[in-house]
Parts: sequence; C-alpha cells; structure tokens
Amino acid sequence: MGSSKKYVADSRYFRGDVLTVMSDGVHCDGSGHTLMELREKERNPYLCAFGVKELRKKGRIYMESLCTLFREISPERYEELSFYSNIRKNRNSFFEAEPYYWELHDFYFKVSGRCFTGIRPVNLPYEELQRQIGEHYRRVTCRPVIRKWNIAVSGTDGNGGRMGTAYFFVTDKGCQRFICNLTVSGEAESVQEARKDVARILRSLRRHHFTYYAGTEGIDDLDRFMDYMEKNDYTLLSAGTFFQYPINRESVTFTGKIKETGKRFLYRIYDREIFLHLLKRLRGVKRETEHTERIMT
Repeated sequence: MGSSKKYVADSRYFRGDVLTVMSDGVHCDGSGHTLMELREKERNPYLCAFGVKELRKKGRIYMESLCTLFREISPERYEELSFYSNIRKNRNSFFEAEPYYWELHDFYFKVSGRCFTGIRPVNLPYEELQRQIGEHYRRVTCRPVIRKWNIAVSGTDGNGGRMGTAYFFVTDKGCQRFICNLTVSGEAESVQEARKDVARILRSLRRHHFTYYAGTEGIDDLDRFMDYMEKNDYTLLSAGTFFQYPINRESVTFTGKIKETGKRFLYRIYDREIFLHLLKRLRGVKRETEHTERIMT
C-alpha cells in the first residue's frame, strides 16, 4: 500500500520546501489542523496537500529550474576562479567545489578564447555538457541578418493610408523570424517614440543573440526578471494566458503584468531551450489570471 503522508505547499509555485507535513494524510503534524483549517489560518486558499510522487516531481522540476542560462565572463575572471578549489577539471572546463544547491554547482568553460558560466548538476554526463556547450557557442556566434519591408496598414475606418515597416531576421538556416512592426502615422513625437522602441527591441535581440528580446522597458534579461519575481515574492498576472503563439509557431510571446506593481512585461522567445527553461522557472513564481484575481477579491 502507498503512504498516506501528505506535504502542504502553495499550489501556485514551488521553491524546494513545504509549509508542513500531514503524516496521517489529514492533519498537520504539530498543530493538528486540517487543510481547510490551515488555509483559514494562513489566509491562503491556494494551499494544497501533495503526495510523495507529486512532491518528487515538483522537486525535480525545481532543481532543473535552478540551472541558469549560460552567460559570458571575462577570461581574467575564468583564470582567477580556476585556481580555487574545483572538481571535474579538464583543459577547458571545471565545476566549483562549493555546491550552489545540493548537487548543483557553478560550471565554467571556455571555447575559442571566450569564457562562460552557468549552474549545472555536478554529475551531468560529459557528453551532455559538451552538447550544451556546443549549442550555446553556436547561439552566441550566430550572426542573423535583419531585414525590413515597407507595409501598408489599413486605418480603423477601412480607408487605409498608413505606412509602416515590418522587421524580420533570417536564421543561419535561411528561416525568417518576425520581430515587430513600426507604423508611421500621427504626431511627429509619437513617430519618434515608436522608432526608439524599435531600436531598443533590436538592441535587446542582439544582446541575447537572437534567442529572445524584451519588448517593454524594465528588466531586459529573462532570468534576472524571474529572479526579481522570486526575490520579491511577486505574482505574475495574465489576462487569460501568459503565452501567445503566431500561426506558424516561429516564436512565443510571454506577456502579462506584475500584480503588485501593475508593471507590464513582454518577452518574445525564438529559442526552444530558453522557452523550456522559462516553463520550469515559472513553477517557482506565483501566477494568477485576472479572472482568478476577481474571484479571490
């Protein structure tokens, strides 16, 4: 027979720990509260009781979410760290001996004179490490071409007349990826502001090696945005769904607003691995829809 033991946590997110345990599956150890009583005490209707299999799955996904995207560091920093205590060291890579979290360690590597770091399981097979290194280096050395075309945009009255520019980039495989539209109309100040927005988007896209861009002002880096949400215990709020897909699924747009501040966010993602990484990170952040918020208030 399976264990009746339950673990209580907020159903909106999981960050590696639980609020309490129900050894008999019904009452909290220590306080004796039932789940309904605990929800009232904590003023949190999102508390749920999970079995051991569910908890293990949540724990596995949480560990995977802690594996950060690789970022570049200076060769000087790489050489400095290589003299400290480290493990699994070879000619072009090593792990810090001090763990970041359980079996996760800071991993460092260099390719063609460029140095990078990211958090990875210390027991990750060599072949998988090499695959990830090769894939990342392909991303950072890829140089897509940005193209633009003039487009005509119909007016709200159907009479047309507005002109605009559609921006795309072309991948190393020759595939076109839509970036954004610049519509030229109205006051000169609004046109200038629109041009600044497009320029900022293109800078963000290049900064992230054409894997994604930030479409609003604020935190440009996706991982740092998620860190910010977790650190402040903020809630992501959507109008129904956080993800929007074009017909051909060439990208995915992650958008919504922060419930506590009202600030909007938008990231357009073109890379599958970054999208999967985001899905795992979302498990550690509180999420609601505006419909849910209206019910709860």
